[in-house]
Amino acid sequence: MIDHSEKLFNDGYTIINSCIDNKLLKKIKDTINFKLSDINEIADKKPLPKLEDNFKKAILKKSQFHVQKILSKYLMDLNLIDEIFKSPKLLQELTKLLGPDLEYMTDFEMAINSRYTNKKDTYLIKKYHQEFWSGMGIEALQLWIPIVLAKDSGTMELIKNSDKWGHIPHENKEPVFLPKKIEKIVLQISEGSVAALSALTLHKTIKNESKNIRIALPITVKNTYYPNTNNSDLFNFRKIKKSYFTRLRKTLGNSHFSPFRTKKKF
Repeated sequence: MIDHSEKLFNDGYTIINSCIDNKLLKKIKDTINFKLSDINEIADKKPLPKLEDNFKKAILKKSQFHVQKILSKYLMDLNLIDEIFKSPKLLQELTKLLGPDLEYMTDFEMAINSRYTNKKDTYLIKKYHQEFWSGMGIEALQLWIPIVLAKDSGTMELIKNSDKWGHIPHENKEPVFLPKKIEKIVLQISEGSVAALSALTLHKTIKNESKNIRIALPITVKNTYYPNTNNSDLFNFRKIKKSYFTRLRKTLGNSHFSPFRTKKKF
């Protein structure tokens, strides 16, 4: 059994393998395709186009940025992101890494890479960066959850142990300096697995040159009570799991822990 805490410390990343059920993945894929059809104003009775073709039509109507935002919100509204975090193995491993009080950032944006992506949208193909630059603290983990991932569609590239370098000086969203000796790792992951990175781990997008669309969910997760080391307080989070102590505090209802507040009167 992999010790993900040790792996994360040694390498700056870890992969929780086979932790999301295939039925849930299919449900999410079908939901994405349905919403793309809605964007494309396809009649309900017509069969849905293939996801790749549906996406191509959608970004002719709206920018890819807005399409990704719409899809992300739709998955949130249907509680499908919550279902991901209810996956037993994923929840168990996140609890080991971060503790029993867990929450995830709802202000995430789905990452889609396709041959139809406009080349001018360079922000979709990100250079080496740390999530710390965008406000994520070192008390959190950045998850990369592949939803649609063909073998030839690429993933992302990491620099092993770059989290030990601390906050790297940067300009125009890329490092101003990197050591000469670095170890680059292409993330080896498949659908149903989840990668977890430190906020300080340098990583970049691998451009999808294949005929297959690639869809992933980059979502920040953290312990509710760990001290905030950056700007996470400026974002919105949703509770995943509450410890006994948190549940007890909520049951008692106030900081005075009033005696017999919930006791029934006979």
